[in-house]
Amino acid sequence: MKTPTKQQRRKRRSSLSSSMMFQLLTTTVLVIVTTAAPPPVAVAFISCAPPSRKTVLCNNNSNESEATATAEEEQVDIAIVGAGIGGLCAGAILNTLYNKKVGIYESHYLAGGCAHAFERVAIIPSPSPTVEDGESEQQQQKMQQKIAFTFDSGPTIVLGCSKEPYNPLQQVLRAVGVEDQVEWIPYDGWGMIEHPSSESKEKRWKLLVGPDHFETGPLKRFAAAFSSSNDSENDAIRQFNELRAITKPLVTGAATIPALAMRPGNTAIIPLLRYLPSLLSIISNGVEASTGPFGPYINGPIYKVTNPWLRDWLDALAFSLSGLPADRTSAGAMAYVLFDMHREGAALDYPRGGLGTVVKALVNGVEQQPAKKSGKVLGSKVHLRHHVESIDTTEDGTRVTGLTVRKSGGKKVRVKAKEGVICNAPMWSLRKLIKNENALNILSGGSGDDAVVSKQSGDGSSSVAVQSWMTSDIDPTTGRGSVIRPARKQPTEEAISVTLAAANNLLAKCDNAEMTGSFLHLHVALDAKDLDLDILEPHYTVMDRGLEGDDRIINGVPDGPCGELNMIAVSNPCVLDRTLAPEGYIVVHAYGAANEPYDIWKSKSKDETTSATTSLHEETDTDDSGDSHQSSTYNALKDARGKVLWRAIESIIPDARERTVLALLGSPLTHERYLRRPYGSYGAAFEDCLKDGSTPIPNLMLAGDGVFPGIGIPAVALSGASAANGMVNVIEQWRCLDELKSRKII
Repeated sequence: MKTPTKQQRRKRRSSLSSSMMFQLLTTTVLVIVTTAAPPPVAVAFISCAPPSRKTVLCNNNSNESEATATAEEEQVDIAIVGAGIGGLCAGAILNTLYNKKVGIYESHYLAGGCAHAFERVAIIPSPSPTVEDGESEQQQQKMQQKIAFTFDSGPTIVLGCSKEPYNPLQQVLRAVGVEDQVEWIPYDGWGMIEHPSSESKEKRWKLLVGPDHFETGPLKRFAAAFSSSNDSENDAIRQFNELRAITKPLVTGAATIPALAMRPGNTAIIPLLRYLPSLLSIISNGVEASTGPFGPYINGPIYKVTNPWLRDWLDALAFSLSGLPADRTSAGAMAYVLFDMHREGAALDYPRGGLGTVVKALVNGVEQQPAKKSGKVLGSKVHLRHHVESIDTTEDGTRVTGLTVRKSGGKKVRVKAKEGVICNAPMWSLRKLIKNENALNILSGGSGDDAVVSKQSGDGSSSVAVQSWMTSDIDPTTGRGSVIRPARKQPTEEAISVTLAAANNLLAKCDNAEMTGSFLHLHVALDAKDLDLDILEPHYTVMDRGLEGDDRIINGVPDGPCGELNMIAVSNPCVLDRTLAPEGYIVVHAYGAANEPYDIWKSKSKDETTSATTSLHEETDTDDSGDSHQSSTYNALKDARGKVLWRAIESIIPDARERTVLALLGSPLTHERYLRRPYGSYGAAFEDCLKDGSTPIPNLMLAGDGVFPGIGIPAVALSGASAANGMVNVIEQWRCLDELKSRKII
């Protein structure tokens, strides 16, 4: 293995065709090895937890020489920007498996990024005699009790954690030895509710995972009603089985290629040679078909699904994975969903204690002392309330040297990273983190400019940093007028030439990546007196206008499962784990993931009119400068847009509002502000994800949902594992794989 490794290093900047081949092979496996895609609308989204009142916002005009003169100094081997799942997985691997001192720097006061858990307190009257007139305020306050509730900010269920084949997240937990800190509760499916506000149209059914349940259940029951074919029922079942068969090569062998075998860049193929038969099986359908979108498998030429109900269902699954319809979602991710949800032994998983337990386990993986005897205490640490202002470089920009960080209270810290930096921030944030002009030039491909990566939107016009949702002038408080852009047209020769010219312009790719939609969410704590949890499901997907949508066509796009605020997820986790809330109460979380357009909110934070009242127990979105999003127009929009979330919860618990003791309604502005997600976006459109986390600066790696395979907890865990491996030489990674194999971890 030594000879090819040296050759790869000497040829790092050699022919473009060689580099592209390595990327394509790596991308193929990255798509497939993302072994757990969450069911409809069960993926990471937003937090309504406010930042520390001492959090310091990014100062894009910070003076480098001033920072150097006044800053404290810290030294690490590898610095990581952001304590989301990708950054935590990378840090846990580097600390535990590679004996590196890691510093993870996070602006928020909680780790976990979009997947963190947060606590809120409700003030509830104590059981006591009726308060008499004239009693003092102090006496009345004594009759109140404060009860704390913990909520999941984002993901609610995942696949592939309780049973093999394990997804990348569980693989990382096992590899760093913290898997015992998370107990996964498996369950068999989720409830579906369609048209909850219409007695004549309402449908209630359950999606059971495992073999044959889907075909003999909802597919058989509903397919005929939405097709003109005389044999639509059997035809739909045939199409479903044929689709699973034709996509099987995309997932064959995936279980034998672990996440820890991934690495970015030109040496990516080397550790994959350990799994050559599986790799060949994966790419047997063709590299392009394996790494591209699902369109050819649903619209032809590879296969064409014609049954309307089945197409709607595939769009619903796809939308939960990527925030886009099936034809714009990763073919590998869709293939794995079709495989994993319907295989023998399939199960959905929820962590006992909530997603916060997963985050805590990963933090422990970062901060634990490695088993390897290095003769020193590493001291790796996750630093919260540490806002990264810049990724620092050498003067010539050819290497990163560390970070400039601002702590809570304003004190600056200069972090020296001896070996490199992993950036787990959203891809659109990379440019503002790089202050050195030479480094910017290198990341722009050395062209001296920032040529735009051309994309074709649905109307054929080129777009820059386009959002997936097209909005109209319709008043969002009274109606809907937004739709997702159609699949991109084939680019013109001119567009192809521009794209090829900008192929090495990483900054342009990051800047101009299409942003998927944002989120609306509602966290509530309910009085559970006389509520029978045993007859409820732990998760529901509520299709407000039905799976098929209504008859409206907006900008030439018909309604459907991906329509504006149509698909609402309702997580009811206390059905599985009664300890998630104090005795006598439950927590419920309803959200629309990626189906809330940002543009209808962007002007609301500028309205300085203060609302006299707020919604029931509503959280106040006040930023650190004292400015408030709680304007009259903002509150009115939240109340209007939140009705669909309440309707979804009430379709499950009809008297939910009467039971409510705490309610938190979060908007796209909440997501944008508290998690620093540009435009509150779910993540990058699949077509614009970076092929891997390598950059033209050799000791700077990228991770997160802008890096292939994209959106979702398993996907970002994989990108974090890949970035971690990219920070060590390939021989060291090979030896690590040997050790994990000897421990029967892989």
